[in-house]
Amino acid sequence: KELKANTQMLEIIGDIPDAEVKPPENVLFVCKLNPVTSSEDLEIIFSRFGSIESCEVIRDWKTGDSLCYAFIEFTEVEDCEAAYFKMDNVLIDERRIHVDFSQSVSKLYWRRNTKEQMRYSEGGAMSRGG
Repeated sequence: KELKANTQMLEIIGDIPDAEVKPPENVLFVCKLNPVTSSEDLEIIFSRFGSIESCEVIRDWKTGDSLCYAFIEFTEVEDCEAAYFKMDNVLIDERRIHVDFSQSVSKLYWRRNTKEQMRYSEGGAMSRGG
């Protein structure tokens, strides 16, 4: 009961898009990366498990330096699961990586807000101009 109340509070203040939202089952969280490991490197390595929708090493917004973790979104849940079981504790660029299922719902939140903004601007209520 307390958990549900806390979740609803997070929804109200805008930290999560919906109290009932669940993290995607086709996205892996990869951490303990070497700072030199790129998104392209990870995409090549993980694509042996299946088609990848997106692969992004997260970087500091100011310096562009790697924060040594990434998110990999697979097209199919089964491919994501296979990568999870085979790639945890694997050595990439002289670092033992850790792989887990993503618990983040921020991408879902971003997609929802983007769609709402597009719908709002297409309705003529808001225009962007310079």
